[in-house]
Amino acid sequence: MDWSGVIGVIMGTISTIVCAWFGYNQYAKNKEIDHKIARREQEDKEQRKREKVASQNIYRELWSLLYSIEGALRVYIIQPHPLDRAKFISVQFEVLSEGMISIIPLVNKMPIGNLPGFVAELSEHDFLAWRSQSAVRDGRARSVMHQIGTDKMYAVRMVDGEIWKGNIVVDMNNEDVNEEALKERLMEAKTIVQYMLPEIED
Repeated sequence: MDWSGVIGVIMGTISTIVCAWFGYNQYAKNKEIDHKIARREQEDKEQRKREKVASQNIYRELWSLLYSIEGALRVYIIQPHPLDRAKFISVQFEVLSEGMISIIPLVNKMPIGNLPGFVAELSEHDFLAWRSQSAVRDGRARSVMHQIGTDKMYAVRMVDGEIWKGNIVVDMNNEDVNEEALKERLMEAKTIVQYMLPEIED
């Protein structure tokens, strides 16, 4: 018997089996990777859809505030970011009365250290009322108020547990403000907005 020939056949068979196993194993891994990619893409798509719906609902509530509060000039949301170690404040949601200047360019990614007193008040109090520019102790915040042409600011704080998520702010020049009614309306808006508010990505 030609043992060399038999051994050659056996080795060839083993080689074929090993190659087939590795091929199948790689195919299975590729399928698993494709599945994970497809699942991630679907999750990302659903997340973007949820964020879009949330943003639409937030803007709807801000517009409602602007039109329901007599004398409101602009309504916006100041947000700290990143949430776990806030270094900046920014505004990504804002609605304006006709002819008003946007606050967004003035505070976009502003270091918290530039407005330490103002940010401290925002983060520590559920409701705030600055009835004149002179009532704002932080000089840079007063400057921003002057630039956007507002004399009064009212703000309600939003939190998630112990985490400060931001503030809904209303700017006004109206002399006669029913502050109790305004506070109640802002508190209502807070309950709608605070848990759907998306984080600002750095």
